[in-house]
Amino acid sequence: MMPIAYDIATVTLAATMVGNEFAVAAFIHPQIRKLNNSTHAQTAAPLAAVLGKAMPLWYGLVLMLLGGAAFEHRPVSRGPGLLLAFAVSIWAATIVFTITMLVPINNRIAKMNTENPYTGWLKDRARWDWLHQIRVVLLSVTLVLLLAGLLR
Repeated sequence: MMPIAYDIATVTLAATMVGNEFAVAAFIHPQIRKLNNSTHAQTAAPLAAVLGKAMPLWYGLVLMLLGGAAFEHRPVSRGPGLLLAFAVSIWAATIVFTITMLVPINNRIAKMNTENPYTGWLKDRARWDWLHQIRVVLLSVTLVLLLAGLLR
């Protein structure tokens, strides 16, 4: 019974993470971009700050759960274990991608003076959105591999 509960927890946390990131890319940020620049800045900065604090824990927790699922469904050299090992690898690569590419931009936006945003902040937002779309694809592939590995 415990392995099933573990798998359900892993899928639930991974799927809610992917869903959250998809919602940011597909719904939240496109609407924020429609706001005038002042309102956009006043919305983007606190959103970047709060998500920047919550996401690292969530990403790390899911990585640990994915690693546990791969271990639970070993061997990782074939079958379900191999699919789960790929999921762990892609999730870990996504974390590295996030830390190196998205976090620096997010931190600049989160700390900006919303009354007088820094020059180029809209370019930063556009770059972050583009990089975030890549991240959503990577996370989605990971979720598919997770589900395939657990259902196989």
